[in-house]
Amino acid sequence: MVDTPRADASEPRNQLPATSERGHNSRTVFSLSDEETQEYGRALARGLTGGELVLLEGDLGLGKTVFARGVATGLGIPAEDVNSPSFTLVQEYGGGRLVMYHVDLYRIEGVEEIATLGIEDLLSSGAVTVVEWGERLPSYYTEDAIRIRLHDVSEGCRRIEISQPVRAEQPRRGDA
Repeated sequence: MVDTPRADASEPRNQLPATSERGHNSRTVFSLSDEETQEYGRALARGLTGGELVLLEGDLGLGKTVFARGVATGLGIPAEDVNSPSFTLVQEYGGGRLVMYHVDLYRIEGVEEIATLGIEDLLSSGAVTVVEWGERLPSYYTEDAIRIRLHDVSEGCRRIEISQPVRAEQPRRGDA
């Protein structure tokens, strides 16, 4: 699960309790700024090991690219390198502990167009794949995805729902 960032280490952030649904753990947090939204992305990135699909969902202007920038910086990719790939559709970022692919499906009009993006290749590459407008991906891609849903609560406040698949613990080398 994502660690909840704190503006001040002694002040807990507003969050709702974690819940579990169909093989996923879910948590809801609230962000009052772009910096907090980025911090949630950085916190998520700390637990990524490669091969994950992160779906960013929500209306225009709610911080999907800001969250993606946080994931990138959490992987060691410079924040200034990360922009919305609305026109390029797929952007590759290296130089961090993992490669990150940043995909934007906003301008995609159908499953046929999605097929031309090579999503299967991205997902099998071992990189982290972050998809803005992830709700547009067909469900056969998204079963094991980390789903981030951003909602407008009020001026400057976002509710962020984070749903992660529950992964079985892998035995460590040397454990019986």
